[in-house]
Amino acid sequence: MDMNNVVGSHDIVFITLDTLRYDVATSLYQQGRTPNLAALLPVGGWEKRHSPASITYAAHHAFFA
Repeated sequence: MDMNNVVGSHDIVFITLDTLRYDVATSLYQQGRTPNLAALLPVGGWEKRHSPASITYAAHHAFFA
């Protein structure tokens, strides 16, 4: 996703989930057990991402840098 094309032209929902495992989240999505979150996700479900820090405070600063 090219954020330069998105910012200013679309609404953005930024959700952080502390200690969410990608494999568990993907499995629950595929089973249809997360319908509210699934409605917010792009087609295909979760995108695998990694935090640049191991603590929440520093990770949030990096997200918005």
